[in-house]
Amino acid sequence: MNKQLKMVRLENLLNSTQELCSISNNQDVNTDLILMMCGKKIGGGQFRDVYGFNIDPDRWVIKMETSNTSCNIAEYLLWDEIQGLKGSLAWVKEWFAPIQWVSPNGRILIMERTKEEPKTKGKLRPKKVPDFFMDVKWDNFGWIGDRFVCHDYGFINRFIKYEKKFKVINW
Repeated sequence: MNKQLKMVRLENLLNSTQELCSISNNQDVNTDLILMMCGKKIGGGQFRDVYGFNIDPDRWVIKMETSNTSCNIAEYLLWDEIQGLKGSLAWVKEWFAPIQWVSPNGRILIMERTKEEPKTKGKLRPKKVPDFFMDVKWDNFGWIGDRFVCHDYGFINRFIKYEKKFKVINW
């Protein structure tokens, strides 16, 4: 069975802004919603914390921005942009972990979870990655099935050229 996570934006389901305010002002409800969504903390960095998503923690993660740095928005906008790449640029898509949803204010993002080991055991990390990746370190990459992908791409600023240029990485 193909489990496709279907998400909708919260404001589309509520009857009014007043209803949203009523819910968000209730600390008990906020706490319950956070506990319902967030599983075990699996990582984090300077600007975000990453948790398993309780609906399917083996497949999805929640990235919560702890300060307003717009990392989630930048990541989502980049993901959205590369979805339109075709032809000679289609290869770019294969290097990114898919994003399923981002909250309207960007503080919460749901992304497909990567694993440290590939599904096909014995497959090694590639010796080269595309040159547009800036923050290349072990913790920012992982496997989805047999694909090696970046799961932390909120700060890519050399992505404009889409060059098929690679750099050697010493993991």
